[in-house]
Amino acid sequence: MISMDILNYIPTFLLVFMRMTGLFVLSPVFGRRNVPAYLKIGMSFMMAMVLLNTIPLQSIDIVNNIWLYVWILFKEMLIGLAMGYITTLAFSAILIAGQIMDFQIGFGMVNAFDPVNEVAVPIVGNLINMMALLLFFGMNGHHVLISLLFDSYTVLPIGDFSIKPDILWYILEIFVQTFVWAIKLAIPLMAVLLLTEVMLGVLSRALPQMNVFVMGMPIRLMIGLIMLLLVLPVYINLMEPLFADMFDDISGFMQRMVR
Repeated sequence: MISMDILNYIPTFLLVFMRMTGLFVLSPVFGRRNVPAYLKIGMSFMMAMVLLNTIPLQSIDIVNNIWLYVWILFKEMLIGLAMGYITTLAFSAILIAGQIMDFQIGFGMVNAFDPVNEVAVPIVGNLINMMALLLFFGMNGHHVLISLLFDSYTVLPIGDFSIKPDILWYILEIFVQTFVWAIKLAIPLMAVLLLTEVMLGVLSRALPQMNVFVMGMPIRLMIGLIMLLLVLPVYINLMEPLFADMFDDISGFMQRMVR
């Protein structure tokens, strides 16, 4: 009798597991390359087991229509991937801001190698990204993210949601907001360095014999680094509403998926 009950819940468990896996694979917090694949699968399996025993879920009958079940599996994976992608966009805004600041300071041609993700990343962007990760864990953002994933089964029960055309527009709006946040993070440094360029231009007109191009590079570098140290506390204050917007975007995405 117990074995039959377990078998009846296997289809439901697989659906829960697919939504969990989608988040753990794509999230920048849990989906980093230095996290082994077996650990991501194990965490997804564990979270699916916990959720299956804490939240009342409807059992899914796959005997009548196996293709419908496969379609629901795909949609469940899509929910998890979308939540992970929205989280990724928030951290992408930080890296884009770092890329802009690197270019303004003079590090445009210099990148640091990230051994975790095996990609070249901007120096300033990598620094701010590490700060953002520490702040994210410090404000229990990973707990909020997992809580949103659990709450998604209340808003979007298994299989009881639809993929609407306006979802793509909503994702596009979040994508645009990524660049808006990047500009917000980079604009203090951009403004100061723009004033520096204006001052160097005025200086070159006043003293034509001075090689402003040669002198301007170390001046921009020095002012940029000093300004970066001054605005780091401001970035911490900006990242909190950035993460709050990220959580709101995830909630808004789920609301738009309601049938």
